[in-house]
Amino acid sequence: MHKHRTLFLTQRGLRQQQWALEGAPPELELTMRRGASREELLALLADAEFLITERSGVVDAEMIAAAPKLRLIQRLGRQTWDIDLDAAQRAGIPVCFLPNNGCVMVAEQMMLQILGTLKRLREGMSITAEGADWGIKTERGDEDTFAYNWSRRTGIGRLTGATVGILGFGEIGLELVEQLRGFHCTVLYHKRTRLAAAVEEQLGIEYATPEAIAHRSDVVCSLLPYQGPKEPIDAAYFAGMKAGALFVHCGSGAVVDQPALLDALHSGHLAGAALDTYTYEPLRAGDPLVDAVQDSALNLILTPHTAAGGFTASGRGRAPDYDNILALLSGQPLQYQIGNY
Repeated sequence: MHKHRTLFLTQRGLRQQQWALEGAPPELELTMRRGASREELLALLADAEFLITERSGVVDAEMIAAAPKLRLIQRLGRQTWDIDLDAAQRAGIPVCFLPNNGCVMVAEQMMLQILGTLKRLREGMSITAEGADWGIKTERGDEDTFAYNWSRRTGIGRLTGATVGILGFGEIGLELVEQLRGFHCTVLYHKRTRLAAAVEEQLGIEYATPEAIAHRSDVVCSLLPYQGPKEPIDAAYFAGMKAGALFVHCGSGAVVDQPALLDALHSGHLAGAALDTYTYEPLRAGDPLVDAVQDSALNLILTPHTAAGGFTASGRGRAPDYDNILALLSGQPLQYQIGNY
């Protein structure tokens, strides 16, 4: 069988690199590199038919020119702005992106967190179950008979038109922006290296400092990675958030001062919070979060670090990273192609 030389540029750790190698189809002769020098990359590209790259640096005109046999550039994720698309088009090389399934699912989890806290879901479920105890006359509903908000709930919010701030903006943040589009939100973001103005305009997002995000946002979404023993989201940060705002978190567990968050909720300064990751996992017996979540009136949603989906065993099978390469080899249409050349 003829093997098609494929260069895979990544920032993954060794275990995840091995999974990607094990998931490669037999048609490919795969070379995986993390942190390769410029000289090595140019040498490897000389014989490469396919280039797979994920968050691993610019793919510029020199690299494309160094790859005369290149047939496809496959970006894993949505961040394609560091690929020289004009150079690829001149060379007749199609460029595709591939949404990361785990990132899509975490973004969906954040939407659940946002909407669940805005609509006070846990409280609503508890109140509904207690309906028979409210002493209200019960009638069969029809188009003229109903008891709207029979529990007299207040504080139920809406997402449409809200200001949403995202702390830690990578692939998950991009997917979250995609899912927020239909709600016509003002989206603020912060990351260590600001995006180019053209990318901000394309995505419809606005750069802001973490402090400005706290001050302006109706919902603060934390996707921050671990940054050391001192939690950056602490009592001072919560105090700087708008009164009645919501805080949702799917970043690293140990970036949120959990006691400070509970204080902000109990005081009423924050209207709600949702967490999927924690300083200690699983939650320990006696953790204040465990006690707090028993109170259905406290607008707090906790999930067991499942935002990226259910458990996956080590036998992963073929990864979707290679689907477009196989499609091209078999003459099938490419997915998520940028442009039509």
